[in-house]
Amino acid sequence: MTTATKKKTAAGTEASSPSTHVQAQPKRTIRTRFNSKDESSHLHLVPPSSADRSPLKSWRNLPSPTGDRYGRVSEGDHESDHMSTDSGGHRRKSRTINHITLGFIAYFAVAAGPFGVEDAVRAAGAYPVLLAVVLLPFTWGLPQALMTAELSTMIDENGGYILWVRRGLGEYAGWVNAFNCIASNVCDLPTYPVLFASYIEAFLASGYGYALSDVERWLVKLSAVVFVFISNAVGMRAVALASVAMSLFVLAPFVLEPMSIETFNLATWGSVAPQINWSLFLSTILWNYQGWDSLGCVAGEVQDGGRTYPIAILIAMLLITINYAFPVAAGIMVQPDFTTWKEGTLETIAMTVAPWLGAWVGAAAVVATLGEFNVVMACSSRALWATADYKMLPRFLSIEWQRYGTPIAAILFQTATTLILMSFSFEFLVIMDTFFNNVTLLLEFFAFLRLKYVEKDTERPFVVPGGNAGAWAITIPKILVLSGVLLAQDVTVWTFCGSFNIVVSLSYVVWRRFQTKQSSLLGDTVDKHPKYDAI
Repeated sequence: MTTATKKKTAAGTEASSPSTHVQAQPKRTIRTRFNSKDESSHLHLVPPSSADRSPLKSWRNLPSPTGDRYGRVSEGDHESDHMSTDSGGHRRKSRTINHITLGFIAYFAVAAGPFGVEDAVRAAGAYPVLLAVVLLPFTWGLPQALMTAELSTMIDENGGYILWVRRGLGEYAGWVNAFNCIASNVCDLPTYPVLFASYIEAFLASGYGYALSDVERWLVKLSAVVFVFISNAVGMRAVALASVAMSLFVLAPFVLEPMSIETFNLATWGSVAPQINWSLFLSTILWNYQGWDSLGCVAGEVQDGGRTYPIAILIAMLLITINYAFPVAAGIMVQPDFTTWKEGTLETIAMTVAPWLGAWVGAAAVVATLGEFNVVMACSSRALWATADYKMLPRFLSIEWQRYGTPIAAILFQTATTLILMSFSFEFLVIMDTFFNNVTLLLEFFAFLRLKYVEKDTERPFVVPGGNAGAWAITIPKILVLSGVLLAQDVTVWTFCGSFNIVVSLSYVVWRRFQTKQSSLLGDTVDKHPKYDAI
């Protein structure tokens, strides 16, 4: 008889003994955490974190998507641990993302092809760009990646930056962050069908001399939206596998291109513009290394985050370096006059090397846009789901498709807004997206720093090296640059986005009063409204 069996038998004997009178004890609640290494037994006692001792509002005082409103799970819930839903009524996510698939997802979230780097080459020359694409992944991209890895393993739930800011900076900052995230995603998603259609049109025009009509262009955009909707609706596994296949298709022609060049002229790598256009060069290069925080939105579906995130980051760093270095290094040998580089030059260079390679690069531009659209939809829909799950948006937006465990209502909502806004001005959407995104990034970094102090004892399977000093070192440069970009926006952008945030702040006051009134009516008990957690 095993020890566990003996304990179970002894407990049963003691309970059945008529001579034993044990006073009934009230059901005790315990603080818990999710252990991604052991999904079959996800309730674990943990020591109190520093947040429990902090006079500041902590995470445990905020509504939680699991357990009761204080994030607690009763001991009795051990019995139902095998069920498909947790104590909060949510379907537990299947952790299907490993380090390889997360690495390819990160590639699309951050880079998604080298297209757009041509402007940086024209602005500065080949040498500064080659130097930047080798160094920046580790000096500019890595800090955000490390922050994402630490926060995603500390709070391994879907929602990412929605949860980080709410936990680190409190309810109001979480509210402002959530709605700026939503605004950023709503402006960002429609740009991908537009780019997809433009690349299709350019590919057909250059290869076959065919021009799309307005109806055909709209149908091309619609096809991209439908593909992404279906891929996201059936689960993260489909998104992950599509990311792997698409990444290989996008990178392959640029790996083959150097092998197809007849004469190597390495001297062209040293070309530098007489007068570097620093504004264009830096804005283009730095923007190509944003997007790491999106990986936190799928943290609840990542296997063993403490190990998976660091390895995935290394894989993505390698892919991103190849993504930019190979096309520029090979392309400048074919077209050494960097002043002529512009959007579409990479395809022209590939066509010069070999017609089949040019066709492949043209197709890669189309696939890269579709792959990025697919990943951004997956991450942003989970952020929207988390916002609704924390009752900051109507509860129906947290509906999940029980069969696949996907946030189907959030996906449908974002699909609808994409279809509506993809006819808007592309430039307007990009400018708005940039502003809202920079606001959320600033809040993320501030939340990261504060959590290092108010929850210094909370378990973190992955920790940014260097302790608090390391955390400050990787965040201060990003905060300064992001602040500078925000200050550089013109008055019109500030007026529009500032007005938006004033409305958001006022809506928070209304929401808080409603929540307070609702809590008093319900006696501060479990929410008695119907749940719309799954279909």
